Amino acid sequence: MQPIELLRDLIRIDTTNPPGNEGPAAELLDSYLATAGLETYMHKSPGGRVSVTARIEGPTDVPALVLVSHTDVVAVERDGWTRDPFGAEIADGCLWGRGALDMKSIAVMHAHAVAALAAGGTTNREVVFMSVADEEAGGGEGAASLLEAVPERAGFGEGRPPPEALGEGAFGLTDVMEQPVMPVVVGEKAVLWLDLRASGDPGHGALPPLDQANMNLIKVVSKIAGHRRPRVHPVMRAQFGILAEHARGPRKAVFKALASAAGPQLAAALKKPLRSKGTIATLLSDTLTPTRIDAGYKHNVVPAEATASLDCRLLPDTDIPGLLRSLSKTAAKHGVTVEEVSRHASPVSKAGPLYEILTRVSQGLPERPVPIPSLTPGMTDLRFLRQRGAAAYGWVPLVLSNELLATIHGHDERIEVAAFERAVEVMTDVVRTAAS
Repeated sequence: MQPIELLRDLIRIDTTNPPGNEGPAAELLDSYLATAGLETYMHKSPGGRVSVTARIEGPTDVPALVLVSHTDVVAVERDGWTRDPFGAEIADGCLWGRGALDMKSIAVMHAHAVAALAAGGTTNREVVFMSVADEEAGGGEGAASLLEAVPERAGFGEGRPPPEALGEGAFGLTDVMEQPVMPVVVGEKAVLWLDLRASGDPGHGALPPLDQANMNLIKVVSKIAGHRRPRVHPVMRAQFGILAEHARGPRKAVFKALASAAGPQLAAALKKPLRSKGTIATLLSDTLTPTRIDAGYKHNVVPAEATASLDCRLLPDTDIPGLLRSLSKTAAKHGVTVEEVSRHASPVSKAGPLYEILTRVSQGLPERPVPIPSLTPGMTDLRFLRQRGAAAYGWVPLVLSNELLATIHGHDERIEVAAFERAVEVMTDVVRTAAS
């Protein structure tokens, strides 16, 4: 089966999470890899969610190479789509469908690479294909469950070095400077989910009490939400240093300054302009975003309680206990409590042999992008491997326009067929090189 046809079949399987229904997708990949002669394994989580691994055996005294993807996708709003989001149509040179970029296409790249290696490549290490369920909802029923139950299926084992891993986290970008850039993601922002709970006196809307839960909550959210004071993480400082070498004009001066000791002060001074640039601002500060507010039940009734949920995305070196103490102190002044709901963090990986391969291959892509170390503001399954000591990198050999990039988790997600087919071959070369 050709990679483009495998991808079309995967997209046609609706794995919207929730509920996921990743079983049929895992079975499709399992069949493809088993036919190629690989040893496969299907893992079912306690909640019944299915992930699949396949591996080429190798020595256990060197790090395994683990290729990480996921088969679940986010929901769609069908009215906003030009084409059936699960129809896998090919039109205008693109394959359309949910998961075309995030990240069924990458699962196919990985699957083809290990199948090609099994068919005739040389390997001096164990190579693992790992495509899991539930990434879009946090990974508890996918990567976390698999690594807890059968870590050896992902290259971990007592007495052996932790693996190198390759997964999602970044595409090549065209809007950073005149020349495209290719991020190699070495870490991600920590995720901290909080619930704020405010209380006050209930009453009639016509006779509002002085102490109101809604007003207390509003005061706290307005004080703590948004971008916190900018700062430059070491990974980003290294990125700006490389960008300064390749940029021209005002951008060159800005990148050079951000890479210097004065970088944090400059980032603070440019807070508003940087926020207009989107992703770059999120990688220069912690963000606390209110995502849900619940209060009241009737126009003329003042409720006694109000709650808000915060999605906090924190730079890897943020002192989370210190942040919680600070937030709780601010909230307490208004009678609001702060409750930690969930926390996800991971170390930052150092540049290792696989990183060097990714850098070299990036430079050889037709777009000639500049490879840069980077962080990602999003949460990926690679954090579960980093927590266990793996050197894990987010990298995909696709350079995307802003238009295509915006379709990830949005309407009309699609991938250019020619670019996908080229990326399949590049990924295969990367895996062959890293395995040998």
